[in-house]
Amino acid sequence: MIIFLRNIPENTKHSNIIAFVEPAIKKRWFQKRGEIVGVKVMQLKDPRAETSEFHGVVGVEPDKVGAKAILALNRKVFLGKHIAVHEYHRRDWHNDPRLEHVSNAQERRKGDRRRKGLEEVIDISRQFTSHKTFSRRHG
Repeated sequence: MIIFLRNIPENTKHSNIIAFVEPAIKKRWFQKRGEIVGVKVMQLKDPRAETSEFHGVVGVEPDKVGAKAILALNRKVFLGKHIAVHEYHRRDWHNDPRLEHVSNAQERRKGDRRRKGLEEVIDISRQFTSHKTFSRRHG
């Protein structure tokens, strides 16, 4: 499962995210221990408003542990800031239900609600390995 940490502070490091998520996925009575399989810090820039926002993306296995971690971490304080935590959904125009149904009385949205023009400025995950070790790749 991929967990999305919305609006994290801009000075966030991978180690901060790992320290925040690990207590929520540790082994409890009769439960399997979770594992962090990847961490990514994204900076999204809105060129029209000249603002940036930072988000964290964490891969957690198994999915059941990830779902419990979301419940435990949502609305918690992370580096002095309350953040929203939810499951990350990959969206694609291929799986948009509005394309298949010409007239659907229950669906009132006519267009896409996502913000246009956002640019991913920094993909820090390319500088780090993501499977069990978090070391800088050279080259």
